[in-house]
Order: sequence, then structure tokens, then C-alpha cells
Amino acid sequence: MGDMHRLQGVGVSPGIVVGPAHLVARCMPDAPHYCITPEHRHEEEERLINALEESRSQLLKIKQDLTKQNNNPELLYILDAHRLILEDNMLRDGTVAYVKNGFNAEWAVVRYLSEVIAIFQKMDDAYLREKRSDIEQVGKRLLNNLLGHSEDSVAGFPEPVILVAEEFTPSDTLQMKHETVLGFVAQRGGRTSHTAILAKSLDIPAVVGVDKATIKISQGDLLVVDGLSGFLHINPDPHTLDKLKDKQQRYSFFQKRLLESTIQPAITKDGRKILLKANIELYSDAFKAKRLGADGIGLYRTEHLYMNRSVLPDEEELVRTFKQVVTSMKGLPVTIRTMDIGGEKQAKLFFKEGEYAGVNPAMGMQGIRFCLREERSVFLSQLRALLRIGSEGDVRILLPMISGVSELEEVLQLLAEAKDGLTEDGLNFNPDVQVGLMVEVPAAALCAKELGAKVDFLSIGTNDLIQFTLAVDRQDESVAYLYESGHPAVLRLISMAVSGGVASGIPVSVCGEMAGDPRFAALFMGMGIDELSMTPGCLPLIRRITRAMDFTQQESMANAVLASHSTTQVMSLLEEMLRSSVGNEHIFH
Repeated sequence: MGDMHRLQGVGVSPGIVVGPAHLVARCMPDAPHYCITPEHRHEEEERLINALEESRSQLLKIKQDLTKQNNNPELLYILDAHRLILEDNMLRDGTVAYVKNGFNAEWAVVRYLSEVIAIFQKMDDAYLREKRSDIEQVGKRLLNNLLGHSEDSVAGFPEPVILVAEEFTPSDTLQMKHETVLGFVAQRGGRTSHTAILAKSLDIPAVVGVDKATIKISQGDLLVVDGLSGFLHINPDPHTLDKLKDKQQRYSFFQKRLLESTIQPAITKDGRKILLKANIELYSDAFKAKRLGADGIGLYRTEHLYMNRSVLPDEEELVRTFKQVVTSMKGLPVTIRTMDIGGEKQAKLFFKEGEYAGVNPAMGMQGIRFCLREERSVFLSQLRALLRIGSEGDVRILLPMISGVSELEEVLQLLAEAKDGLTEDGLNFNPDVQVGLMVEVPAAALCAKELGAKVDFLSIGTNDLIQFTLAVDRQDESVAYLYESGHPAVLRLISMAVSGGVASGIPVSVCGEMAGDPRFAALFMGMGIDELSMTPGCLPLIRRITRAMDFTQQESMANAVLASHSTTQVMSLLEEMLRSSVGNEHIFH
């Protein structure tokens, strides 16, 4: 066993588990390099094409098996992404070209994919940089088939283990069982990586992005994976291990209590009803939200429908995708945000590499301004799909990045065009779908009353509102210390947005990360906000907080907070309010 260490990663699936390490080899297999004579190049080309088809068939088989087991849409999506890479003519033509120049098939794959991966590594967008892992995973599968190798199994362990690898593939999930896989650690990956998606979908505690994990961890090392803090402990001493096991037990007990209260309504002690909804991006998140007692979907992000694709989703695909979520919520309201492309989400369908180099993308062509100026027809197609799915349930349209009345009026005019087009096409749709906008730039908060007069609801997106109010790029680690959720200026803008909504006679909700923070959730209730939307996993805790609160006390505390002059003072007051109501139960948030 190795020495005792504590490594920091990114916690992507909550929970604390203790167990022995099992290292899984996921490195790129060694590829032989030799020359192919002209008379044998056709045979080598056939060998390459056969390996491409074999890889494709394997993915289809995995997808069929996965569909029979649990029909997990995230995993199906990832498998489809890998299959599309294999079916891309660029991959076939690029590798075949190397074979025709005398390279053996394995080396042709390595050379071509190295070129593609190098392009991804240079991309500024973190989301797209992570997509190079898809290329690498496809390459590994292809090389293994050419070489006749099989991947290391992640099943059949004689005792429960914690898996450790550079990363995990979708096919691994077919073998992962809670009985034998306690948790896993990945050397690569971030919050939006496929590894993170897999961890969440399996409800297995996981930490990703652990630098040199496969080097620092030895087979059989005792690991403690803390998916809450993102810490990974290797061979902790007895005292540390006892403390971590105690934390594990307290967390399990606390989670059990929270889940037991899922069926209880979120009503304050003095009878005020709070709607607790979920923020989702993927289809399976809707099931988790429903299981955890969500009152609906307060924010369904649609950017993933346009990311990592070579062709645009057509209107029919959008309708099918939206219908899945709406149907799964069984009549509960579903608020769908129109595509918020741009900024850090520069889908390759729309942006060329370096197109906005030297420009602050957060302040540039994104959200509604991108939809209206760059991709109006794509936006119109999405609006048509949203209107059509509006006839299937309680659907609401949410517009991102609105900064003024004229911009909003332009969107509403386009929405009217979509309705006229659907009428001409004889398609069924709901002409009375509620339309709201996100308050995520200071201008929208300052003009909330005027904007509110033209829509059905307002939803405050705190993530970007903080960024734009404090002039802090939330992707820039060098200024991360200035990104303060409790800054008085941010809270006063939120208060102004609430007042504007009240003056317009429309509801106001919060759908940013702050809504899932117990301190701010309690504050928002005191500010008069009756609807909070958050990551599904936060729902049980915020329900517990709500039921322990008294609205009169919250209102008084909110007034004191809004009169504060510093973030330190704000946070001190919020902590005091929370401790007086629920003690220290929120320690695990």
C-alpha cells in the first residue's frame, strides 16, 4: 500500500464511501507502426473498415442492452455520440488516406485522431475541450478491435471496490453494480464531462478531475471518496478514518431523513406555500426531480441539443425530446429555456474556432441576441417546437439574456410569426403558452416593471446576474474570489426584480444556483419569492429548510440583509437565521 494522501478533485455525485481501490486500465493501447506495400494496401483498408463496422456494431449492441435494462437517456445519448463519430465520413476518409499512403491501419488511426484531438485541445471553450475524450474513447475502441484486445472488465469483483481510472466509458455502466462498485474516481473529467453524467445517473459517489490519480493510487489502497467535498483520501490513518466514517454515517442518516420528508409539502410553519422546482438538462433528471418531490421543472436547459453535433436537430426531433420531459412530469409545469448558445457554450455548429478570439464572450453574442442576429431561423424552429409541445401539457417558454423592452418585443414578434406559420401548416399547438424572461443582467432587473408588463413571469438567473453585476467572469479562476453571491449589490438587484414583478402582477422565481443554497433560499422566501428552482438533489434539503422557517421572521431578516453594507455582514446574518431555525443540519449542503 502507498502512503497516506488527500487529493482534491471535483465532487460530481454526492455521498461518502470507504473501500479498496481497483485500478482499471483505460490507456490507449500501443499501436504497431510499419509500412504497407502497395499490393497489400487494399487488404489493410478492408481491415480498417471492418474494425470501424465492428466498433459500430458493439455500440449498437451496448445500446440495445442498456435500453432493456433502464433506458437511461444520458447513456444512450453518449453512445449515439460515439456511434456518430464512427459513422462520420471524415473519420473513415482521414484514416483510409493514411493507409493509402502506406501506413498500417493502427498507425493510421493514431495519426488521424491525434490531429483531431489537437484541434479540440486548442479550443477556448471548456465544454468542447472535454469532448476530445469522446474522440479518444472511440479511438481506443477502434484500436482494440484492430489489435484483437478487450477492455478491462469493471464487473465480477469478489468484494466491493472503488474503481479508479483515467476515465470511464458508457459501456462500463452496463457492468457497474451497487453491490460491488461502491464509488469511482476518474483522473479526467469535470462537472459537464460524461464521467460526471454517468456518476449522477448511477447514484454512485464519485470524484473526477483528480490529478495523477492512477499514479498516486495503488491497487488495494484503502480509499475514502467524498463526493460532497471532492476530496479523495488514500490510506487515511485510524483517527482520520474514524472521523470520515462518522461523517459518512451522519450524512446517510441525514439523507434518509430528508428523503422521508419528500412527500411533505414545502410550507412554512406559518402556512406559506413555496413551490420547489428542478433545474434539468437531461431527460433522466426529470425522473429524479419527480422522485424527489419537485413541483415541476423551473428550468429545462436546451443547449445540449445543439452541442457536440454535426447537424442541427430539426423541429420534429425537438418536439420528440421536449415531449419526453413534459410527459414524464405527468401534468406538472415544465419551463423550457430557449437555446442559450454563446459565451462559454460555443457549439461547433455555429461558431468557428477562434471566431470571437480577443473578445469577452460573456459580454458578446449569446442568448437572445445570438438567436435574433445570428441564427434567427434556428430560433424560429425551436419556438415552433415549443408552441407545439405546449398542447401536450403545462409548458412555459423562458427567454435568456433579455436586456431591454425592444429586444423582448422583437422576440414576441417572432413568436407571433411562429404561431402564424403553425396555423398555416395546420399543426396543433397552444397559442396561449406562458412566456417569461430571465433576469440575469442588471438592465433587466432595473427595468423589471416594464419588462414584466409584457410577459407572464420573471425568473432570476443568479449565476449570470452575479457575473455581470460584479464584472467577474465566472470562468476566470484568477478573479473567482470576487464572485460573491451575497454581495449587497446583487441582493438589491434581486429585490428590485421582485418589486418589478409584483408591480406588474406576475410571479417571480429564482432558478440560479443560489436557490439551492439553504441560506439564500430562506432569504428569497423572506423577500417575497414563492418559487425556487434548483438542482434536483437540493430539493429535499430546501424542503426541510422551508418547513422549519417562519415567514414573518424571514421577512424581518430579509429587510436587515438588504440594509447590509458588506458580503461578510450579509453572510453572518444569513447563517444566524439558518442556525436559529434548523441548527447545523445544513452542514452537508
